[in-house]
Formats: sequence, C-alpha cells, structure tokens
Amino acid sequence: AQRRTPTPPVFDAAGAAKGREVLREDGIVVRIVPSAATGDDTASATLCYGNDGGRVDHFSAEAAVPRYLAIVLGAPSGSSMAAEPLPGFGPTLPPITQALHLKQQASPAKPFKVKLKVNYTRSGKPQSLTTTIGPDCFL
Repeated sequence: AQRRTPTPPVFDAAGAAKGREVLREDGIVVRIVPSAATGDDTASATLCYGNDGGRVDHFSAEAAVPRYLAIVLGAPSGSSMAAEPLPGFGPTLPPITQALHLKQQASPAKPFKVKLKVNYTRSGKPQSLTTTIGPDCFL
C-alpha cells in the first residue's frame, strides 16, 4: 500500500481544528483530519466536533460503512460542549475529537465512504444530524 504525505497536526496555533469541514448545521461543525497512516487499503483520521451555538450535552456519534470496509470508531474525548462565546465566528472553543480507522476488506480497493450520525441534546431537546464523508476527505 502506498503511503500518502503526512498531514499537519489536528489543531492550529490558535487551537482551532484543521482539516476539511464535512457538516455545519444547527451550530454543530464537523471536520475530518486525515492522518499520515492513510494509504490505499487503510485510512485513519480524527473527527473534530465543534459548536457554534448554545450548550451541547449528551453528544455521541455513530458511523456506518459499506460491507467492503471495516471500521473502528474510537470513543469521543467528551460528551458536552460549552456554548460558543462568539456565535457566528466559531467554533472558537476546543472540539470534541474522535479517532476513525477504516480498512479495505475486498480486493481491488474501493473508495472510502462513511455515513456519520451525530446525536446530542441542546436546550433539553434531543437532536441528530447525518452526513456522508466521501473518498475525497481521505486524500
């Protein structure tokens, strides 16, 4: 398997998450930062969940992949996010992070693809959002 160029650290000097934004809805911002371990048959990344709105509690994420991929989704680094102090300019606070590892189960290799669902409570109301993370996010 060919290795790709390593990516920079997950956070920049100001503490903001790097990578590609894959979801921004209801104040929730999801970014994916591929790791240096990404190759033709494996992909590793860090998912960064930010908040550009009111307080978020009971945060969790679920991921599904096609049958030709195996997935390991690590535990999130937290389950709540404080309210954004500068709404519309954020997220400015440190994100919740979560490791994502994918491995091809078939040959020849097929595109990496993940369906992500985030669940959370805002103002006492349960919410959920979904998005698809395509192969271009693992380059």
